[in-house]
Amino acid sequence: MKDKEKNTCRCCDDCTGTPDCDCGCENCHCAEGGCHCGDDCQCGNDCHCDDNHKCHDDCHCGDQHEGCECGHECNCAHETNLDYKDLYLRTMADFENYRKRSMGAISDARTDGKVDALNTILPAMDTFRQATSMITDKNTLIGVQYIEKNILNALTNLGVTKIDASGQFDPELHCAVSTDSESDVPAGTIVKVLADGYKLGDKVIRYSQVIVKK
Repeated sequence: MKDKEKNTCRCCDDCTGTPDCDCGCENCHCAEGGCHCGDDCQCGNDCHCDDNHKCHDDCHCGDQHEGCECGHECNCAHETNLDYKDLYLRTMADFENYRKRSMGAISDARTDGKVDALNTILPAMDTFRQATSMITDKNTLIGVQYIEKNILNALTNLGVTKIDASGQFDPELHCAVSTDSESDVPAGTIVKVLADGYKLGDKVIRYSQVIVKK
């Protein structure tokens, strides 16, 4: 720490920092009671401490706020580091949120792409049901059923499963297109399946179209 009896003005190389200084520098204030480094500093030093940094008037931190010898605590660099740390944490949090949103958007896009493709394929799957009901030749029927099984296996590998349409009607899986009042089964029982329904994971791609006992 500097000698408290000396002024801290260093306006030029010839300044002695004492009340009897006669260096001749027009910025020298030694004879007037010393250097006044603060908001209206005129000593010529590169002090960047302002009220926000809470530095003492005699602080000569310089551009880097290092080597302060005023004897008071300079918070300039400390507060700047806190600002950078806060900015870093906010930036990392924003990036993590962006990454999660991007991953979610990519996953949704992939699912939507599969659904679009499957909605094109499923009507063709319906023809197998029509074909098997019309084929009378046993060998031909076996061949058609084999083809249908292979396609279903391929769909299973993509995460697609056929919805079970036996038993009681479930509005979350089945769509009642008609009712039957003559069948000898409990009310709400599925009497006939008109078109198979399918799911992609837990997402229903197409509801099973059924006839339900009234």
